[in-house]
Amino acid sequence: MNKKFLYTVFTLLLISLGSCKKSYLDTSPSDQIKSDRVFDNINNVRVNLNGIYRMLYMQYSNQEEDGQASMMIVFDFLGEDIVHTATGTSYFRGSYRWADHRSETNALPLFAYRMYYRILANVNMLLAGLDTVPDATTTEMNTVKGELLSLRAFSHFMLVQLFGQRYQNGDANDQLGAPLMTFYSEAPQPRATVAEMYTSINKDLNDAIGLLTGAPARGIYRTHIDKSVAHGLRARVALVQQDYDNAILHAKEARRGYTLMSNAAYLDGFTDMKNAEWMWGAHQLTEQLPTYGSFYAYMSSNFNSAHTRPNPKLINVLLYNSLTLTDVRRKLFCDDVNDYVNFPGVVNASTGQPEPQQVRRRLMHKKFVVADPAVSGGDIPFMRAAEMYLIEAEALAAKDLKQEALEVIKVLAMNRDSALDPLTIDVDDIVNYIDIQRRIELWGEGFRFLDLKRKNQELDRNGTGATTELGQYLTRAAGGIWWQFKIPRREMQANPFINVNNP
Repeated sequence: MNKKFLYTVFTLLLISLGSCKKSYLDTSPSDQIKSDRVFDNINNVRVNLNGIYRMLYMQYSNQEEDGQASMMIVFDFLGEDIVHTATGTSYFRGSYRWADHRSETNALPLFAYRMYYRILANVNMLLAGLDTVPDATTTEMNTVKGELLSLRAFSHFMLVQLFGQRYQNGDANDQLGAPLMTFYSEAPQPRATVAEMYTSINKDLNDAIGLLTGAPARGIYRTHIDKSVAHGLRARVALVQQDYDNAILHAKEARRGYTLMSNAAYLDGFTDMKNAEWMWGAHQLTEQLPTYGSFYAYMSSNFNSAHTRPNPKLINVLLYNSLTLTDVRRKLFCDDVNDYVNFPGVVNASTGQPEPQQVRRRLMHKKFVVADPAVSGGDIPFMRAAEMYLIEAEALAAKDLKQEALEVIKVLAMNRDSALDPLTIDVDDIVNYIDIQRRIELWGEGFRFLDLKRKNQELDRNGTGATTELGQYLTRAAGGIWWQFKIPRREMQANPFINVNNP
């Protein structure tokens, strides 16, 4: 390999973000497999597959770059349903203010671009050599390939939603998205159209669903993608494409075999994937936590960090007020700042008592609670069965099947509120009702910005508790370049196919 080119790949973060094989695969530090041994057996392949999954929550160059977990924070901070109470630390502040994602020199677009393409490069490298693995059973090969194709689809799906304009069913969708990488290459690639990217995403997921049929059960730690998760990803994609028939079909298939959690479990802290309805997530080991950062250092209610102690995250008061008094989800948000029993807030790990220096605000959350306030670790939810009810109901309502949509959404709503009388749900306003259910159910799990974008809705923080001082933008009109992440300047400089004048 040409040394000058190799240096360029590393320093300018070209498409593949790779080098020669030895340093290319990013695997678990406790069990790395040398590149010339990766394809010796299926177990070696699995170790490197584990490394790819770890890319979804490992820390990259900066403190707020903790894989997909950090992108989840960004997506919700770009929305209106999480409200900051103070200026706080610099981490994610620019996202909350709608600044970072529109700067080609900012770390956020570079981090997102680098992470998803690093995953793609590793996936494609394993796919390229998978057929050479000796003595692997058909089921073993199919399972690994199905997971790899799902991860490739997931990465492309995130990239097209971030760097491309929204998909509009019925249009050509020939606007530029991001480079499409379905093979391993270190050569620069042009941006594919949004339509081309979705064609590839759906093909990979359809193939993955077939390959994962008959795969062995994952057990209680659902860190790897199985058939249900592939169906769930397919349902997400279909919803974005306004392909409501497939959204309904795949959401139903995805949640098959899962049960919604009990009300008691709903208040357990959202950090344990053994929960009945968790479909996919990251299982963080204490030794894998970075010194600073991690999802729960920013999003938990009780870990004592410079980000949580002075700046508790609140729920949009308008969203909170839309909940019935008997909805268990209402209990996640503090209605009395003096209620230290139910809302201890940030805990001093040395005393086990509420931190006296913490800021307390009405409507601060306790959705995400770490088991040990001295450790900023916990399982991170990437997909839950509740989302599948929401997708199915939204798709049915979009097809004007209002009564059918009501029958689906009331299953979720009545689980969260056992006193709810379904007759009080206005079927004529079912679209708005489902939207409220989605926003409260998935609060803090990284959906809001992408939901606003796919539905072409404006950002409106008026009346939520946000201020221009903290949020900078109270409103942002739907559509336009502000809903796209900027292609990073390093990529524009390194890739001759990327036009510097692109939005």
